[in-house]
This record gives sequence, C-alpha cells and structure tokens, in this order.
Amino acid sequence: MSTEIFLPKVELATYEPSKFNNDLIKTTIVEHFRETGDSALETLVRMDAIAQLFDGVRSELREIVVDELAKYPGGKADVLGSEVTKIESGVKYIYDQDYSWTKLNEEVESLKYALKEREKMLRTINTPMVDPETGEMIHPAPRVSTTTFKISLKK
Repeated sequence: MSTEIFLPKVELATYEPSKFNNDLIKTTIVEHFRETGDSALETLVRMDAIAQLFDGVRSELREIVVDELAKYPGGKADVLGSEVTKIESGVKYIYDQDYSWTKLNEEVESLKYALKEREKMLRTINTPMVDPETGEMIHPAPRVSTTTFKISLKK
C-alpha cells in the first residue's frame, strides 16, 4: 500500500510570486499534516535542501543581478509584480583611529570579559550561596531552551 503524500506542486517557471500565494501554499501544506497526521519529516528535509539550493543560487547570482540592476533607473526593476532594488547592506564604520573611542572600547571589552566570567560562575553553581565579599545571595542561573530540530544534508 502506497503512503504517497499529495501536496501542491510548485513550478518555478510558472509560479506567480506573491505573499498571498506563499501564504496559501504554506497553509495548504501545514493543514495537510495537521489533518492527516502524516509525518512531515521527509517533506521538511526536501524543503530544507531546496532552501539551501535557492540560497546558493541567490549568492552565486548576486553580482550578475546587481550589474543588471545598474541598467535600471535608480537601480529598481519591476519583475513579475515584485520590486527588485539595488541596496547597500552591511555598512560598517571603523572607529579605532579615534583615541577616545579606543579607550571607551577597551573599558567596554573589559566589562564584557568580567560579565562572561560572572556568567560562567553562575552556570556552575547548583544551589544558592552567599557572596563572602558583599553578603548578597547568589542564585544559579536558570537554564531555558527551545526544543526544535536540525537538518543536516549528506554531502
């Protein structure tokens, strides 16, 4: 007996890109698994692989797309009802040539180190204790986490 799962097919060449279509397909897929109780594991692995594929293609095409957008006024192109815009991202400033900034940064880094050391200590204690220097009660840091999953594709 076949356990084939019927989900919407998405053809890249004919897909109408919009938030509405994305939400519609997403809802259809999620509802399928909620209603049928089918395992979503295989579908998620395939989707994760496709997401990694798309991320790789986007990265590899970045330079070509930026060059093509330079041909459009303002670096903006209307494509399939979506706006593709050339932007500057990851802008950084270099402050280390300023004496005052360097001194302040050294203080900040020293405090960050002290904070990390305190955090390490709070993670290692199991029961509340009294700080012998200040008399304050020191409580262990509670551990919180979120249960989720990770997908590792084979090479």
